Amino acid sequence: MSKLTIKEISEEEVIDGFEEDIADQDYVFVLNEDGDLKSILLPDHVPANVPKNIQKILRIFKIYDVDDLGKDATLH
Repeated sequence: MSKLTIKEISEEEVIDGFEEDIADQDYVFVLNEDGDLKSILLPDHVPANVPKNIQKILRIFKIYDVDDLGKDATLH
């Protein structure tokens, strides 16, 4: 285990490590410090039936149709 603190790890290292953990079929939700949705990363090919747990998360942010995310809408 690394003895580095969060402050000692560069932003670039965090991003590089984060990108390694994301698979092509993953959903990623980016929230700001207040819990407001800033961005969503979707799988390359969003399935026709989005998983129920993902639908629940989307509804929290008033997104009822994943196809609406492809439009030029500002999330934050």
